Amino acid sequence: MPAPSHSSCKICDQRAHGNHFGVMSCRACAAFFRRSAVTSFDSFHAICVTAFRNKKMCTILENGRYKCKKCRLKKCYDKGMDPKKFQTDRDLASSTLRSTKPQSMANFLGRPEFILFCEPDKATSTKTLIDVSYLIEKAELVFQKNSLERLTYTMEEMKKSNEKYEIMRKVGRPEALFFWEQAFLGAAQWFSGFPEFTVLDMDVKIEILKSAWLIWARLAKLYETAELQSKKVLESDQFICGQNTCMDMEDLEIDLSWCTNYSKEQLRFYVMSYFDKDWKECVTDLSSLNLTNVEVNFMLIQLCLYDAGKKNQGKVLEATDRLIQIQSDNIHDYYINKMNQPHYSGRLTKMMKLNKTIELDVRTRRERNQLAILFDIFSVDFSHPEMFELT
Repeated sequence: MPAPSHSSCKICDQRAHGNHFGVMSCRACAAFFRRSAVTSFDSFHAICVTAFRNKKMCTILENGRYKCKKCRLKKCYDKGMDPKKFQTDRDLASSTLRSTKPQSMANFLGRPEFILFCEPDKATSTKTLIDVSYLIEKAELVFQKNSLERLTYTMEEMKKSNEKYEIMRKVGRPEALFFWEQAFLGAAQWFSGFPEFTVLDMDVKIEILKSAWLIWARLAKLYETAELQSKKVLESDQFICGQNTCMDMEDLEIDLSWCTNYSKEQLRFYVMSYFDKDWKECVTDLSSLNLTNVEVNFMLIQLCLYDAGKKNQGKVLEATDRLIQIQSDNIHDYYINKMNQPHYSGRLTKMMKLNKTIELDVRTRRERNQLAILFDIFSVDFSHPEMFELT
């Protein structure tokens, strides 16, 4: 059976996320049209050189960057985008597709005190676009590095291992953007260390990275936290969040005003609930397993590649299945020939059980993220929204 394909954005040919203003498009182009449609087409003063010289529209998206606002807006109109077609029935509880006997919002959501009933005026349809195209470009450069450059990077990381860990007291917009960049490029560097991964087509590598970087960062940072807590370098409420940086969950100020009109308490359902419970439980489980570095990397491979393949299908699924099989053979060889441990199935089962726990958390967070999008909880959007399904 052929793998299902995703619809493409009619404007930039990236993966579409739904019908926006009457046209199948990605959220980045929808956000662009939402901002730009209120402006006269001629107010874009820059002249499109390609259109002027060749009498045709230029390429909308090239190397992860949107090149020309004028041609992008023109294509939005040419494809049928209409600001009058703003969707007002996206709330499934009030949709015309609902059953003849509608559910109450409390029953539908399983949460009687839903925040939109408290302060619906804080919902927003005006988004600030955060362009993360530069991360894609940096990741491509990482994937193009030779083996000597990778060894140099590893040596630099080894030197950092003895540095003192700085405690982050406040997390706001600059810290969030910095953590995202560190995690994304760190995942790219990690993936580039696998020879079988480096031979994949660049577009396949980038799709895997975009899908897996947040999951990779979650397990990698939790494992580092477990190691440092067991060595008494970190206290029980301190968690690694970046290179030589940790957060104390008992003494941390979180500023979300840059991305939403809602308070931290109101957003706990969406983004905060995992701090106290899920992180501590995962750290405890990781500490009790006393994993080797090889075992941790195998868990990361299984967790990241399985999720990326399931999400993207097609060429990505074929590549991830192949890589998982190769590393499954490698872990078998590791236990039999390196560890002299032929009866390793029980230990492997415990490792995969922990992965399943993280996978369940990932599914829950993605569902909550979809609710946040549905009700316009956040006032920001991303040029590559598929990278941030777990934030």
